[in-house]
Amino acid sequence: RRVREAVVSTQSTGASTIENKRSSVVIHCSDGWDRTSQISSLSMILLDPYYRTLQGFEVLIEKEWLSFGHMFRTRTCHGSKTMTDNYSPIFLQFIDCVWQIGQLYPYSFEFNNNLLLTIAQHLHSCLFGTFLFDCDKQRKEMEVKTKTVSLWSYINTCKTRFLNPLYKEKKECILPVISMRTIRLWKQYWMAYHPYHKFEDPTFDRTMELVGLREKIVGESEEARLKNQAANKNNVEKARD
Repeated sequence: RRVREAVVSTQSTGASTIENKRSSVVIHCSDGWDRTSQISSLSMILLDPYYRTLQGFEVLIEKEWLSFGHMFRTRTCHGSKTMTDNYSPIFLQFIDCVWQIGQLYPYSFEFNNNLLLTIAQHLHSCLFGTFLFDCDKQRKEMEVKTKTVSLWSYINTCKTRFLNPLYKEKKECILPVISMRTIRLWKQYWMAYHPYHKFEDPTFDRTMELVGLREKIVGESEEARLKNQAANKNNVEKARD
């Protein structure tokens, strides 16, 4: 809990320095691809509304984590029978921090919690090639792009499951005030396999209903518009005759 508070507070401070003081910020950890990726990507989410969209979030992970060289295989122990000393849930901490910010700004993110759950689950599932190996060089050598399916391809084929119907684009940056009181347990992920309790998101089914209703209304409105346009065209032609 304190780790999440420290990470979110640090990126909030960095984003505030850039936004309010118009000053540059240098981010660097001992290796350069753990905390650096966490802080830079979270700061970009706060500063730029593009990275709070579905497409922007995919681009952010590709840019700040995969291309930047975060060692997914080493940190998640992919392919290892036991957990090594190099294991560290750095990327999961990032996803958790995004969830924490989303709880404070539920209308500022185009994607919903289901996207974060899907990414977190498939980080370890190895069903997709997105998070395999430690760097782009290894992924190119192992021909990951041609031999595996990207997680983003799966997500983009069923976007409606991952969209927030309450989303309102916010042009300015968001600067959350983080304390121990605002940090919550992400039960849908961390306790998903609890033997006695099921922690399901009570709003997810309702969200999907709203998404379906919105698509239905948009479709009916477009159909009515086309009919009205055709009727007006016929009336104009009759008037000319």
